[in-house]
Amino acid sequence: MPRTLAAPRGHSYHFVKAALICSTLLSGAAASFGQAKAEDINWRQFEGASIVWAYDIHPYADAVAAQLPEFEKLTGIKVTPELYPDDAYWNKLTIQLSTKSPSWDVVGTGIQPAWDLAPGQLLEPLDRYLNDPKLTSASYDYKDFFPALRDALTWQVNGGQIEPGRGQVWAIPHGFENIQLFYRKDILDKHGIKVPTTPPEMSAACEKLKSADPAITPLGVRGVRFWSSIHTAAISIAKSYGVHDFVVKDGKLETGLNSPESIAFHKDYVEMIKRCAAPSFANDNWYQVVDGINSGRTAMAIDSNMFGFWNDVAGR
Repeated sequence: MPRTLAAPRGHSYHFVKAALICSTLLSGAAASFGQAKAEDINWRQFEGASIVWAYDIHPYADAVAAQLPEFEKLTGIKVTPELYPDDAYWNKLTIQLSTKSPSWDVVGTGIQPAWDLAPGQLLEPLDRYLNDPKLTSASYDYKDFFPALRDALTWQVNGGQIEPGRGQVWAIPHGFENIQLFYRKDILDKHGIKVPTTPPEMSAACEKLKSADPAITPLGVRGVRFWSSIHTAAISIAKSYGVHDFVVKDGKLETGLNSPESIAFHKDYVEMIKRCAAPSFANDNWYQVVDGINSGRTAMAIDSNMFGFWNDVAGR
């Protein structure tokens, strides 16, 4: 699940300034001060300008925000962060871009939102900024990112449909996440419970935990009705069952959700949620999951191990 830095369509001038973020914040602004060469780009070509960077409240955002003073010192560009809670941010992102609001210049995104936004020409392709020696430092090596991260946000839009694998760059990698099982070893050891490896084993472990300590939530997992909940526990576990959303039969695209593997997964997953998740499951986002594990109120959690990605607002 890559996260990226993107630009909204229709803001080219502002993004030209914002594009410097790609070659400073993401390559290390601190190193640029002493190492910028005479023949390198003019870092202060947009001195005095102001841009707005929007993202959700997240460790990714904290990491970038910590570099903003370095960026502003190097470029003379003032960056104003606008950070929102997770579900509020993603909803606001769609509204901001679909209405072509001029208030955001650089935004954080990911694969799923970018798939929705790019076909409607709401994101700005970044190739011409990356390839412009006046805007991107020669020392900035875009190919230094893992190929899978670059490929995730590189595609072409043909007839309103995404064609992956080649085409334009829609975002700059900032980080990525793996979905993992987290657990409090102290809690499991205390009650003699082995680490579960399947949903049925998880259900059994949860029953033991509830009997041993009813005050503990056995499993923290996102349940809020939002795309970020779907791609954490559910899709990752479904993949391990061999589930496919779509399959090709007799040359036609058909659903794969009625397969025996899919039926087995859905039965096991629903049973796991019923036996393990908190009563607040339907409203829980990753904030609640992390807080439960950190505080010891939750014994286990299935969620993201964070690493990061970025795109810029199209064409300001």
